Amino acid sequence: MEPAIQAILMAHPEPSPRPVDIVACGSTIGNLLRFIRGDERPFRMLLEVVGDAVHLIRRENSPKETMSDVRGYGHKFPEAYTTWDSEVRGSTSHQRIIQYDFGGLRCLVRHEGDGYLQHKQGSSTNDTRTTFVENVSVDSLIENLKVKETAPGSPQDQSQQVQLKSGGFEVPQCAVFDLKTRSVKRKGSDFLGEELPRLWAAQIPNFILAYHDRGTFKDIEVMDVVQEVKAWETSKNPELSRLAALLSHIVRLARAQRNDRLELSRQHLDRLEIRNQCPGLSSAFSSEVNDEWAMWLAGDDTQDGPSTDGEDGLQWSDGEGDYTACSESCSYCGKCTY
Repeated sequence: MEPAIQAILMAHPEPSPRPVDIVACGSTIGNLLRFIRGDERPFRMLLEVVGDAVHLIRRENSPKETMSDVRGYGHKFPEAYTTWDSEVRGSTSHQRIIQYDFGGLRCLVRHEGDGYLQHKQGSSTNDTRTTFVENVSVDSLIENLKVKETAPGSPQDQSQQVQLKSGGFEVPQCAVFDLKTRSVKRKGSDFLGEELPRLWAAQIPNFILAYHDRGTFKDIEVMDVVQEVKAWETSKNPELSRLAALLSHIVRLARAQRNDRLELSRQHLDRLEIRNQCPGLSSAFSSEVNDEWAMWLAGDDTQDGPSTDGEDGLQWSDGEGDYTACSESCSYCGKCTY
């Protein structure tokens, strides 16, 4: 979490013009949405309050834990079909921070982007960037291409000190894509439908689906999925309203116990548990970053309420009804209605 916050402070040093309620990532928002939808998947996350912003911090069993016996072609596909711009060559991932209003809450959400489509990048004063491979025809890209099957690499050493470097140019969210690879034998399955909740949480408008036949990619679909994401949002109004109610409750609870560092977990299908963190867990932020971030979040507290400029992405209204009937008696199950 700290590198993301440091990136915000460097890229936008001016204080926040509006109060921030939630700082999260696509994973933590996705976990809460899966709970609301009844999908069976346990999870844990830490709750930490800086200023008035509640941070939902992903927590795994171990930062060095890997998935065994997972093999496929997805890890090598981007290396063959995409290029890193010169300023960021040598990077291992591209992390983005977006902001939007959801259920009356101002949210900052970090997510990973697989790449961007150059024709949606728009004009830029930087002409040194490398050519994105989408400018080349798909036929020429896939000709005689064979991607070797590989397993995910081992995690890198996390003990290295974070170094910040400014460079390159900003890529608009409208150009970002998510990439998935699947066997051609499974063509016809609704792979996009499976990914729509995640695309919605991260507001990713483009989806690339590449089918392979034993590692040879000959069928690549590049899709603009803005309308599909909007349609999914409309169809899931009751679930998203309950998600908004759950997030509001988490914010109120965390702020009320701001001196206590909490952990939220789902070990059972039908309920969430919130408890104090285990002793000895370090804070998500160093004291220096914590103080600087708190000052940034304090911002201009004379402005409040949702933005009216329409440039911040998702604006949410749950006009279809009130789905906030949950209470402690149901462990805030996310399914109660009046």
